Amino acid sequence: MAIVICLTLTGCMSSSPTMEYDHNSAGEAGKQQLSITLVSRWKSQLLVQKLQRFTEEHPDVEIKIEWANSYNDLVSDQYVMFAPWTRIEHPSELYKDAKNVPDIVELVPNQMRELYHRGIIEPLNINETDLDEYTIKSDDGYVLGTRSKINPMILYYNKDIFAMYGIEAPNDGWDINSLNDAIVKLKAAGETVYIPLSPFTLEWATGLYGGRIVGVDGRTFEGYMDSEEATKAAKWITDIGTKMDYHAHIVTDMQPPMPYDLAAGKIALAVDFAYGFNLSTSMKNSYEEIAQENNGIGIAALPGVKDGINPAFISGLSLTSKSPHKGMAMQLISYLMKDRDSLYKDIATYTLQAATSSLNESVDAAREAILIQSMARAVPATLYWHEAHTNFYDAIQLSLPQQLLAIRNGQEASEELKRYASQLEDEFGRLAD
Repeated sequence: MAIVICLTLTGCMSSSPTMEYDHNSAGEAGKQQLSITLVSRWKSQLLVQKLQRFTEEHPDVEIKIEWANSYNDLVSDQYVMFAPWTRIEHPSELYKDAKNVPDIVELVPNQMRELYHRGIIEPLNINETDLDEYTIKSDDGYVLGTRSKINPMILYYNKDIFAMYGIEAPNDGWDINSLNDAIVKLKAAGETVYIPLSPFTLEWATGLYGGRIVGVDGRTFEGYMDSEEATKAAKWITDIGTKMDYHAHIVTDMQPPMPYDLAAGKIALAVDFAYGFNLSTSMKNSYEEIAQENNGIGIAALPGVKDGINPAFISGLSLTSKSPHKGMAMQLISYLMKDRDSLYKDIATYTLQAATSSLNESVDAAREAILIQSMARAVPATLYWHEAHTNFYDAIQLSLPQQLLAIRNGQEASEELKRYASQLEDEFGRLAD
């Protein structure tokens, strides 16, 4: 069977927020046509190869992929970028109940849960317990998607600067005390530490202090987001004093600190995501590009994740309720998950290829092993709402929740977190109605 990916393997990258699929168009005579929407800046050759192998085994099926660059609002011919913690109703063909929708769509967990609640996607028939860590579930235990991309937070460090001050390289034994010791030494020496306050760093740091920002139901924030542990975490991140100079960034056309200052050797230690630093597809967007540009930059698993969590940007593949080919679509999803021993490696490859246009050399095996270790420990970030791409530095400057912005500007953390918890209770409560 031939595979159809918008006519060629290289043509059909779209940034259009609305996509219509005509399931009645047969393609080649007598063949079922499965349609898939994937969110990706670049087409993953690994995924294409997997789909080709599936079609070779199923000659009565052809596959159409819509490579959506991002789900952004298009207003007056200008893209409006949303921070990843802002809820938006995309992909619009699902939220707006369009007539034709893809059979399989790539979503983040919060989108899956909301669309499942609306009846727009449906549970997957996956019962194998050894697949639990690769799936995304509803609050009542149904499998809503299989993980396709995982973007964990990691620790970046400058090997030369660490060696200069006799600081031990980060390792699996690092906890908050090890991290604090390194930060104190680096800051005392006048070195730059980059850990900005965001909903995601707050969730991680709250875990370091033994707390969590949300209850086990995924909707209760009061008593969690405003807990003693979360307050300590917010104060700790703020006290690190990461400089966020957006005015200079815009006025002088200077590049944001991550990843450029890191790659230039100007940052001694940073905590950030492994992928997705820039809006432009021509700029550095992955840990591997940074490390290949400067081999003095090392990466390590996020400190404290053995006791806390690594809140990652996680996406997955879901089955739409309107799919006319549910049986075959489910077979395809199961096929993509069948190689258990290589699943994390495959997910790492797909995530890298989705964010990176090209690499100077092949992926370093040691760094990849650290990434896979971090992915295996990762949990979906509580407040991650979509994959609409934006410059994360700009998002922290322009779209940081007002309560976190107030904390960053010196307001009392406990009071601001109470306000934030109340706001989130209202938002998640409305979604559950």
